[in-house]
Amino acid sequence: MANDNVKKVRQLRVWHSVRALKLSIYALIDSGAFDRAERLREQLREAAASAASHVSEGYGRFEPLDHARFLRIGKASLLECQNHLIDAVDRGLITDAARQPYDDRIEEVLKEIGSLITYLQSPAAKRNVERIKLKREQAARRASRKDHREPGTKREPGS
Repeated sequence: MANDNVKKVRQLRVWHSVRALKLSIYALIDSGAFDRAERLREQLREAAASAASHVSEGYGRFEPLDHARFLRIGKASLLECQNHLIDAVDRGLITDAARQPYDDRIEEVLKEIGSLITYLQSPAAKRNVERIKLKREQAARRASRKDHREPGTKREPGS
């Protein structure tokens, strides 16, 4: 959202980061380590999916402060993932050494999300969104004027 070139959520670096983390957690869950803990497995799966969903949903709002609010919810889901992974260690499902790379990656993604939140709360973000909205409105007005002309007629200069 920091520049006009980002037209889809999949173009955001943070979306790719949270998705890669989600997929790595899915792989851990599917490795069999959580076979004895179905509820914990599903809680971890849902928390990882929720983080990615909130990044996307916030982007779709196209309002910087609303986007930031959804990113904060996504951060909470990532913290939930960290807690579930610690619970998995406590229950003997995985070792702390196996948990650590996930924890490190979550911390990296949390920092990325935090940076985006900082930007979204800045005056620059508000200005950029207003500028983009204005461009869209102008393009829509131009398209509307084109649609109202009769086919095959030329516009007179100055009209």
